[in-house]
Amino acid sequence: MNWHMTISALIVVVIKVVGMTFFLLYFSQIFGRSDESFVPTRSSGTACPNNWDFHQGRCFFFSTSESPWKNSRDYCATKGSTLAIVDTPKKLKFLQDRAGAENYFIGLIRQPGEKKWRWVNNSVFKGNVTNQEQNFNCVTIGLTMTFDAASCDISYRWICETTPK
Repeated sequence: MNWHMTISALIVVVIKVVGMTFFLLYFSQIFGRSDESFVPTRSSGTACPNNWDFHQGRCFFFSTSESPWKNSRDYCATKGSTLAIVDTPKKLKFLQDRAGAENYFIGLIRQPGEKKWRWVNNSVFKGNVTNQEQNFNCVTIGLTMTFDAASCDISYRWICETTPK
């Protein structure tokens, strides 16, 4: 065997190894999603705005920047939406899965001096909020699988929710 064939064979092997490595690295990102976590942006002729995710008939925006709760609420309002109202276990799971290790403000708040937590649509929250004894009046989700009380003045990411247009 001459050196030309040896080098050619070696180059082919290296190219195959590199190609297979890239394939295995990105395979799970491309094909590893189950149908449940796949998030189309269009459904039944209705569409979510660009950079919004569709889930169970609603559109969700996950910010990449951070702001205090009131600024987050105001941002959502400028987009014709509200901070997310997490009123079903499926919606909570979707939002927490999508949030990953980040904390996001949602539309749950308690007025100073009150004990009841209310959604931004004024409906009463019937679940549990952790850390509420610390006198925090806003809520985040994400890092843990719970609703966590947080200071409204600290900047976090936020989730807006609206109906498809």
